[in-house]
Amino acid sequence: MKRVCTVLVGLSSVALVGAASAAEMPPPVSINQLAGNTLSAVAFVPRPASIPGGGELTRIMLQAYLGPGGQAVIRAWDTSRGAYTIPTGGRWSLAGSTFCLDLPIKGAHPMCADIHIWGPRIAGIGAKPYAMLDGDLQPGNVLGASR
Repeated sequence: MKRVCTVLVGLSSVALVGAASAAEMPPPVSINQLAGNTLSAVAFVPRPASIPGGGELTRIMLQAYLGPGGQAVIRAWDTSRGAYTIPTGGRWSLAGSTFCLDLPIKGAHPMCADIHIWGPRIAGIGAKPYAMLDGDLQPGNVLGASR
């Protein structure tokens, strides 16, 4: 009887660890989760030489309509004006879970991050160069009214 209890405790431990690991793994990201949606996010990226200020990173609040075929309409918050910039065209892509988006800032490289999506939430980080993204996705083109 003691042997049976030991085996059952061992098996239940394995099952619990497996279930916890599976619960922590987000589902794979697909283009269908991104295309046709507007991304509203804050991103931290390396500070381009064209942006004044200190530190190695700059914070960018942005909105981007992620159109089909990798086309994007992007705008960023301009703190000096207290308003969004005029929307500009750009590109976005997804390779595996690596999401890349052009930034509407002179001298900035595209931001790329390994992302995860949970419902409307999207977040991710990247390296070489560093990037951090945190935001949400809304169906449709929220920027359409401002064009």
